[in-house]
Amino acid sequence: MKIPRIKINQNFDWSLILIPVILTVCSIATLYSITSFSNNFSLVLSQSLYFVIGIVLYIVFSLLDYRELKGYIWYLYVIGLVFLVLVDFLGLRVFGSTRWINLGFFQFQPSELMKFFLLIFSAGFLSQASKNQYLKIVIYIMAVAIPVYLVVREPDLGTAITTIVMTIVAMLVSGVPRKILIGGLVAILLLSPVVYLRLKPYQKERVVSFINPAADPLGSGYNVSQSKIAVGSGGLMGKGFGGATQSQLRFLPVAQIDFIFSGWAEATGFVGSIVMIIAFAILIARIFIVSITSRDKFGMIIAAGAGSIIFFQAFVNIGMNIGIMPVTGIPLPFVSYGGTSFLINSALIGMVQSIYLRRKALKFA
Repeated sequence: MKIPRIKINQNFDWSLILIPVILTVCSIATLYSITSFSNNFSLVLSQSLYFVIGIVLYIVFSLLDYRELKGYIWYLYVIGLVFLVLVDFLGLRVFGSTRWINLGFFQFQPSELMKFFLLIFSAGFLSQASKNQYLKIVIYIMAVAIPVYLVVREPDLGTAITTIVMTIVAMLVSGVPRKILIGGLVAILLLSPVVYLRLKPYQKERVVSFINPAADPLGSGYNVSQSKIAVGSGGLMGKGFGGATQSQLRFLPVAQIDFIFSGWAEATGFVGSIVMIIAFAILIARIFIVSITSRDKFGMIIAAGAGSIIFFQAFVNIGMNIGIMPVTGIPLPFVSYGGTSFLINSALIGMVQSIYLRRKALKFA
């Protein structure tokens, strides 16, 4: 694959560079605030390392011609499936879920990699011409259902739902007949009660606590209650990164991942929370603009799928931190602590930058 020398100052979309960097700085600052009371800064150091590696991945995928990946979609799909299957044999069990493979120096999460590969697969498969559109969609849905099932089994309901949302957006953008989309959505709604019955007990408790957090304030509703207290305690300008007691004293469970927005809100207040939300809004808007201006359907679907992933994860994570969405374990892109998620998001935005760079004839150095 040839990587052209591009005049960065003339071609790059700087919002796709600066906003992820700003969000990562917010992440590191919040992690520092959360861990400063215990003087254990391992999370800060690890996230900083992921940041450096993420920059490298971003640059690689930005300069790589995304269109060359179209010939490898089935290879990527199979590789992703292999890693998901390996979780059953090599998986590390944490908080009742087996989602990670311990590599010694790094805990790798195959479901995040599969989500990335499945986006590329979706774009390649759906952008191909077909004489039998209905058969093509049936094959595609079956191809998506296999990894989604494997992810649900881990269980990782949050990543599974995010993947489903991404595939629905991919089908919508690709021009799938409206009747098929409506039929699929109806089928999902009809299957919802069945899915609920097959949820783990703790997952059912999360749904109940979302509907009525006060029903069990010291049990299933504890996380949401403490999260809302942390957000509210930040006031207008926040307590500062050294005075965010709610998160520092560990009232917030898994504060570095699920409830990191609450830690940020407590430290920076309403003003800081709005700034972060605006940053996400600009980033998501730019991604969808790249999708609209893409030169081909393959790039259009990738960018739209990437935008849907960032939007859905940000909306659900911030929503569950303020009590308007159920707790699903979905991380906040570029802000929540986590190696695999952070690196995949870096590659994802790098791909969007690659699409933007090639929306018109490139200027070579």
